[in-house]
Amino acid sequence: MMPVLFTVGDFTVRFYLLFTILAITTAVTLIRYYEIPWLNAIVKLSPAIYKYNGEALLIAVICTIIGSRLAFVLVNWELYSDTPQNILAFWRGGFAFHGALILAIPALILHAWFRDIPLGKLLDLSIPYVTLGYGIGRLGCFFNGCCYGHPTQLPWGLVYQAIDSIPRHPTQLYSFLVIVIMFVILLRISRKNFTGPVSGGKVFGWFLILIGGYRFVVEFFRVSEVYTLYLTLAQLVSLIMVLGGVLLLLIRTYRLGGDINA
Repeated sequence: MMPVLFTVGDFTVRFYLLFTILAITTAVTLIRYYEIPWLNAIVKLSPAIYKYNGEALLIAVICTIIGSRLAFVLVNWELYSDTPQNILAFWRGGFAFHGALILAIPALILHAWFRDIPLGKLLDLSIPYVTLGYGIGRLGCFFNGCCYGHPTQLPWGLVYQAIDSIPRHPTQLYSFLVIVIMFVILLRISRKNFTGPVSGGKVFGWFLILIGGYRFVVEFFRVSEVYTLYLTLAQLVSLIMVLGGVLLLLIRTYRLGGDINA
């Protein structure tokens, strides 16, 4: 792969950093300057969403960076125990998406309570673009040469020269393609949702189900340490996400008194 974008003297810029910045700016820009104004013109969003979405997005970005980095460091502590100063060198790679959710969601709940924001609706209109940003970030993993797959004889297997000379599953590209499809599905659900009865949480529920299901499957192709029951830690967390998504959809359906697809 090609981890380094360019080097000037001792200053090095990596593709991973480029795609991380691109992922965050793409998601935030589309949510704040496209989706929210577009929906507000159609359905008149809550004034609190319109007024405080900038604060919420800033909190989400900060918690995403900190949470995903801390989760990666904790799970891979052996890489940092002797050189803890490298914990801050996030531009070299090393984020765990599950950690982002674990920190960002509670922080957003507190912010929503403080600002009286209908969090379910804010999540529903934002989550398709968060998904797209996550997919862009996976391209950074591809160029960085991390998150690679098991050896394969399939014709599209790629050699990660920093690892060995064996063709492997390009799991980062699998992830990107699947996530783009998920983005389209979630955006379609969101658009349909905001023209119907909206209690909030439907799109986020489907997001948890889809992202959890995708990650559970892709882990079988990706090099990851087995944690327990022949499953990786990411797979166990993904199962919890799927169950959480199903529960959220059931609660929402019960409150609306209608179909889960309403």
